[in-house]
Amino acid sequence: MDKRESNVLWKALIVVQKAIMVVTGLATMFIVSSAMLLRWLFNTDFKGYEEILVMFAFWLYMIGASYGSYQKNQITADILDIYLKEGRVKSVIHVFRSLLTLILSSVFTFWAFQFVSWGFSMKTKTPVWRLPMVWGQSSLLVGLILVTFYNIIYFYDDIVNAIRVFKNKENILT
Repeated sequence: MDKRESNVLWKALIVVQKAIMVVTGLATMFIVSSAMLLRWLFNTDFKGYEEILVMFAFWLYMIGASYGSYQKNQITADILDIYLKEGRVKSVIHVFRSLLTLILSSVFTFWAFQFVSWGFSMKTKTPVWRLPMVWGQSSLLVGLILVTFYNIIYFYDDIVNAIRVFKNKENILT
């Protein structure tokens, strides 16, 4: 276990993400099951349940995405990782990949910030329950902030690893 994994704030962040995923996952399941049971047993409809469902689903999805970034479990097409030996070329490719990922996640985070700011200023509400749309929209911002945070950390790790590889005199040719 590295230093980061033993940090109290790091552990707390992971616990909070897991808790949000469990709560939103259970809420999503409960809402869908309730709507289905109301239709089946009582032949009635739970009006506007989709508005509530979408908010929980957005939070589940975005916190799940940030947790996937923490675990480095996002879908990748790293065919070069398979074919390249450990060494300078591979470490440079890792730094470039991390930099590109960080740039993209930063752009998406900026766009999410603009989107949530727009939601606050427009005071948009759902049609049936009149819930503030920003409740669901803010999941995009929070999730992408976390994704960008993890990308910063992993970019730093890749730079440190590349420096270590370049200092190793045995890796001059690779």
